[in-house]
Amino acid sequence: MRYASFLKKQDTIGLVAPSFGVSGYPYQERFEHACKKFTNLGYKIKQSECLYGIDKAASAPSKVRAEQFMQMYLDLDTDFIISVAGGELMMSILTYIDFDTLKYAKPKYFMGYSDNTNLVFTLPILTDTAAIYGSNFGSFGMANWDKSLQECYDLITGKRKEFSSYEQYEINDLSHQEGKALCGYNLEAKVEYKTLDGKDVDIKGRLVGGCLDILVSLCGTKYGQVEKFIDKYQDDGFIWFLEACDLNVLAQSRALWQLRQAGWFKYCKGILYGRAVHSDDCFGYTLVDALKDNLADLNIPIVYGCDFGHIPPSWTLIAGSVAHFTLQEDRAQIEFELKQ
Repeated sequence: MRYASFLKKQDTIGLVAPSFGVSGYPYQERFEHACKKFTNLGYKIKQSECLYGIDKAASAPSKVRAEQFMQMYLDLDTDFIISVAGGELMMSILTYIDFDTLKYAKPKYFMGYSDNTNLVFTLPILTDTAAIYGSNFGSFGMANWDKSLQECYDLITGKRKEFSSYEQYEINDLSHQEGKALCGYNLEAKVEYKTLDGKDVDIKGRLVGGCLDILVSLCGTKYGQVEKFIDKYQDDGFIWFLEACDLNVLAQSRALWQLRQAGWFKYCKGILYGRAVHSDDCFGYTLVDALKDNLADLNIPIVYGCDFGHIPPSWTLIAGSVAHFTLQEDRAQIEFELKQ
């Protein structure tokens, strides 16, 4: 596994829009403020050409978005790449991404979440290069960074490789209200890590995963060549991190079934499941039912309600690294080892 250099003062942050672009309130305001914050912290900002707007659910045609990502990755003057947004149709750029070139290029961290799973997942799997499942750039635009964003910044600058579970999470996002574009997270619900068997957890393994909505679309394609990857790192074992955005609990169950049948959980030591956006019961079927039906007989720890995904605050995860995760007396902790 290859690891890039973390951010240093005076480094250049490359901003790309491989899915949605920056568009409308509050995203424009947060993006501009994030640029100011990073500039004031001593970094240079380089923006890709088609960074703004959304036309037909994308910032630009698929080939253009792919070309701009490739240009930013191969640009010797750019040190770290952050996606400006999530989205819906990022998978269409994969046809035009030259993974063979990226495999031998100087490694560079790419960070984003949600639709950005299309790269955060494929870069480790196809190029043996670690990527970061973390905040999109606009999140850094809040007036005063939440603890999770400060910890994200500490990680991407090489000052932190360990996270502990947070106390509360957001249910109602206030940033869309008039005059609140730069507000912080509205923390109002208690964070609760739970396991299917109710036991404490202590596991270690190579970290891989992302947004379940995206992973299920990659499964069975040449961009989801998990078998070679897990066979290569089988001695480490694996911790899968999964979370869902648009999928209801029935769709999440179907997605987990598909990944399981495709053999993705071979050599798996544990599964961490983030807070799902849609976790309401469907026809009496619950999220716990989905986890039990598809994962319980793996006889490994299944932890849900974890601090990552679409419901903030979120841990920042280094996909491709070896992670040590513990859960004891309702308090969780994760630590990353940059093991090759």
